[in-house]
Amino acid sequence: MLRINWKKGTLLAMTAVLALALAAGCGKKDEQESGANAVPGAADTKIVAEYKDGKVTEEEYAKYTAFFKIVNPDVASYLQIPQLQEQFLKEYVGYKILQTRLPEQTEETKKETETKTNEFYDQLKEAEKTNADLKKQVEDAKLSETDIKYFYGLITSIMANEQDKVTDEQVQKKYDETKDDYNIVTLRHVLVGTTDGSTGEELRTEEEALKRAQEVKKKLDAGGDWTALAKEYSDDPGSKDKGGLYDAAAVGGYVTEFKDAANKQEIGKIGEPVLTQYGYHVIKVEKREATAFDKLTAEQKSSIEQSVASATLNDFMTKELPGLITKTNLPQTPTEGTTDGGTTNSGATEGATKEDGAATNGTTDSGASTNAEKSTEEKK
Repeated sequence: MLRINWKKGTLLAMTAVLALALAAGCGKKDEQESGANAVPGAADTKIVAEYKDGKVTEEEYAKYTAFFKIVNPDVASYLQIPQLQEQFLKEYVGYKILQTRLPEQTEETKKETETKTNEFYDQLKEAEKTNADLKKQVEDAKLSETDIKYFYGLITSIMANEQDKVTDEQVQKKYDETKDDYNIVTLRHVLVGTTDGSTGEELRTEEEALKRAQEVKKKLDAGGDWTALAKEYSDDPGSKDKGGLYDAAAVGGYVTEFKDAANKQEIGKIGEPVLTQYGYHVIKVEKREATAFDKLTAEQKSSIEQSVASATLNDFMTKELPGLITKTNLPQTPTEGTTDGGTTNSGATEGATKEDGAATNGTTDSGASTNAEKSTEEKK
């Protein structure tokens, strides 16, 4: 399934919304109103949210959620929870408000914006040729070319604008707080999985996985061959045919427990099995080197900038936004604590804050991916 990689620097180089550019809008209220047709579902009379100087229609919000279900399938399960639907709507209101605050674009930036947005749209259309389900999703949601480009531009422009405001001092401070994420580690591991990564079906219980992992460790401690044992025991398709090897990789993209082992485990020693969401890992760290700030790649520095920008956006979503929303009226399945008609007062849903700056890392976990796009194998 196609996913937007919000961490990718090329996407975040965009600094404005294509829909506004097409409507000749540059952040001025009267120009935005004249280009209102660029906003998906603007003509719908059913209103699901009202905020200072604006509103969101039911059709507009339905298209927005459909768009994110396409670029990030995890949104579908996220939006089954009524309270998170409310949060997701309020975040969308936040993006629309921030859209009106974007600085005026230069002609060069407008052209760059249009090029990047067209590239994304072309990528989506190309994916539809070999993915019938994706094509059906787009058709069922009645997402037009203008709709898709509007939502794509909306989020990426806001993130790019916030990232442009990040200072070198902020980047240095964030690096100092998270410098272990940039350690370069060479390791071998065998994953004894508890679930099938492609289907989600249970492979074995945690108890069974632990017993099998301990068996692997015992054989390795006795001088067993990593190549043979990884091929026999490992459920990680990304490394099982390479002796379990991850060679000279930055550990920041690994799940927390695996990352901690990579950073802290004694070099040259096979550690006790480590449990992650994927199962038990038997790990041997072969080499570990710190990465000094001045040795970070441009992509790594960009990732830090995005993290800082996410925190700024989260402050807006949790502190300023609640006072700007006057009403939400989102149809939802009645649940305990829901008012009649699903109407709530303004204010972001309690508990909105998530790791990596919820509501803002290009969007929350509900939106596009908050971390650099990695395969399941890379995260194990």
